[in-house]
Amino acid sequence: MPVDVQICVADGLIYDGLDYADRIEQRLTRAGLSCGRLNLPAEAAARPPRPNLAYVFTGGQTSVHSDAAWMRATVALVRELIADTDKRDGGTEPARPGPAVIGVCLGSQLIAEALRPDSIIGTSGIEVGLTPVCRAGDGHRSRDSDHGVDVVPSFHYQAISPRIEEVDGVRVEYRNDHTSVQALSFGERVFGYQFHPELTSDDVHRLIDFNKDVITEWNGDAEAAHRSVEQYQLHDDLFERLVIDRIRR
Repeated sequence: MPVDVQICVADGLIYDGLDYADRIEQRLTRAGLSCGRLNLPAEAAARPPRPNLAYVFTGGQTSVHSDAAWMRATVALVRELIADTDKRDGGTEPARPGPAVIGVCLGSQLIAEALRPDSIIGTSGIEVGLTPVCRAGDGHRSRDSDHGVDVVPSFHYQAISPRIEEVDGVRVEYRNDHTSVQALSFGERVFGYQFHPELTSDDVHRLIDFNKDVITEWNGDAEAAHRSVEQYQLHDDLFERLVIDRIRR
């Protein structure tokens, strides 16, 4: 029997003992959604079983620029799944949209690369910790009542080029001064989040400690990242609004 959500798992750990799919699966399961997993480094060349509602591509540590066979196969897979999102099922049953495609961090970069090759660029330094992001077009006005400004968990040193907006159907949903594409959508069933809506504040503290060497290598400040977690409040409903609600559309 098909699962509701197929989690497509890249490489790397959030911290020792927790990979990039664990927290996503926990949150989806808590919402009553059944999940399967596809290990991308081992299985990207094989199309995953079609889920009822969505594919979710996780974060990871390998760049989309990598020549690794699994990364090239994953970009091709994401491109194929995006193309399927607007197709309709035939037969005697009522037509319904194909499964949504949702990408988190590396997953969002996979979506961008599938839509527009060479869309992933370097940044001035790593963005890590909790950071405010604004809805595109809202500037820096705080509108907590309708979430015009959100606080999100970040951990990335590459980003999506603003030129992704040149693709017909792409909308940039969130941005900030560091990262011009914090979230994007394409059509009605494709969503990418450069940040990690699945993480808790405690997860972010532990991620920072686990990745101190990476943070230093990419011109970051681990202590400043820890302070950001104390400075900002993470909305409890971030994952529900940005992932679960869109899976259930």
